[in-house]
Amino acid sequence: MMLGRDTRGRREWRSGSHESDEAKSSEAKERFPHPFVVRAEKPTSGLWAPRAIVELKMYQLSATLREKPDWWRKAMDPEIRQKWFEEAKTQQADVEERWRLTDNMINYTLGELEGYAALRDDETGIEMRAALQAAVKPLEDVPENEKDWHPGSNDQVLDLVHPSLYPLVYMQTYAKLPDGNLGTIDPPDLEYDSDGNVCLMFISERFQWLPSDFAVRATAALVPALERIMARAVPMWERVLSDLRRGEMPVRLGPIVHSDMRRGTQTGLACIWPEHRGAPWPDDADEQMLYEEAAADAWYATQPKRLPDSPARYDGALSALAEPVYSLRDRTIQVIVKLANIVLTPEKPEYPGGKWHVEGMRNESIVSTFIYYYDSDNIRDTRLAFRQATAEPMYHEQYDSYCMKTLYGMDRDVACAQDVGTIATKEGRCIAFPNLYQHKVSPFELADRTRPGVRKILVFFLVDPTRRIPSATEVAPQQEAWLKDTLYNAGDDSHLSKLPVELLDVHTSMTPGIMNKEEALKVREQLMRERTVDIGYGEEFFTYTFNMCEH
Repeated sequence: MMLGRDTRGRREWRSGSHESDEAKSSEAKERFPHPFVVRAEKPTSGLWAPRAIVELKMYQLSATLREKPDWWRKAMDPEIRQKWFEEAKTQQADVEERWRLTDNMINYTLGELEGYAALRDDETGIEMRAALQAAVKPLEDVPENEKDWHPGSNDQVLDLVHPSLYPLVYMQTYAKLPDGNLGTIDPPDLEYDSDGNVCLMFISERFQWLPSDFAVRATAALVPALERIMARAVPMWERVLSDLRRGEMPVRLGPIVHSDMRRGTQTGLACIWPEHRGAPWPDDADEQMLYEEAAADAWYATQPKRLPDSPARYDGALSALAEPVYSLRDRTIQVIVKLANIVLTPEKPEYPGGKWHVEGMRNESIVSTFIYYYDSDNIRDTRLAFRQATAEPMYHEQYDSYCMKTLYGMDRDVACAQDVGTIATKEGRCIAFPNLYQHKVSPFELADRTRPGVRKILVFFLVDPTRRIPSATEVAPQQEAWLKDTLYNAGDDSHLSKLPVELLDVHTSMTPGIMNKEEALKVREQLMRERTVDIGYGEEFFTYTFNMCEH
């Protein structure tokens, strides 16, 4: 599968004001889940029920084993598998019983490796590293005073390509409109959102990152390094989008029960207390148990429980994921590109890491992120961490905190968010993940503090392919330097070549929608300030508080 620049006509982007209600409803149903939903108590699209702590530990064990070299071959060796089983079981010795992996869980996880091995594609390795390095070098080899250090990064993050510079500015940037005329683009209509359930805090009325349009075809002539790498990203995106289309994965644990305690019926793990008689309480409870949670928990730990467990053997659940159910073939995809270097020096040997965030705002409708760690030198290992906001867990009794902490690690009035794992971001690795996952870079440092080090990344943000937003296809370059260069180098057959430079400069200054570097930096500052506020608010917004009271 190859990619090529799409030069065909574009269908219009839609503000929603001129569509029929039926069309809006149909289009909304096709769209992929996004992280900007208004918080909901019950599971909804993109805001699913939490996973049990022990199931997350099964994920962690599986991910750890799949970090090993040639894990897909080793997982088929009975002796190695037995060794892994014994190591995992030994590690459970010091774990509290309610959060301990059972033999069934360990065996299921080891058997599941066969399912993951079947999903591997030996042909997806990125082999364009040298071509990308060569293509990026002119962007790196600029005078020191022209380097674009990301604001607030302590001169450690060098932006080579960043969507916050020269974005779409509503009511200011000129573009080719759907009717063929040239004009500015209105901000989104906040009165109506065809997806519904979108928090207005995450819809910008001022800015939008600009994607580029690419056609995904079976064959095409490709030369540019970015397009060649994007062609390799497409199969990974198709897996991410297919998983989103399938919805929530079935749980590995049981027993499963149904509850109608709240509005509607829900399905979830059974209560830990036998026969679901509610949380026990001693007849001779003292004041310490009444007022100290730790004392109550210590007593609960001694009581008989019905803890969840998995099947004794892997049941082939991953086979349903073998073939993608969503294809990007013959579609025009919109992709936002970012290139950045993290530069450490003996004077600044440590990078503090990032903050929890999702990418973009609802304006960009980013559905998946692809990252290629194409170069790393003198940098210690670092990881990318993920977590996901969830709906409230299905609770069985009001205020039964011990049961909820045992099953999900959640208590009353705490955030409904779960860590779902980390991945090593080593050189040469490509990863793709849904924008439903909040993520952050862990801190890292120089391996040898006597010399500098660098980590280079290429990032593609995929716009929801069921939507269309204004792109570089409609919006001409906004850089003043680009327009001047175009005018100065007009061919001899152009009347522009006969005009003096001073007149060409006047023409440039009077062209609407053009920004010089100083203006562009000011716009970036405003855009980043807006999104920094949203990230700060998002720390609270993306972690809905678990209430656990009657409705």
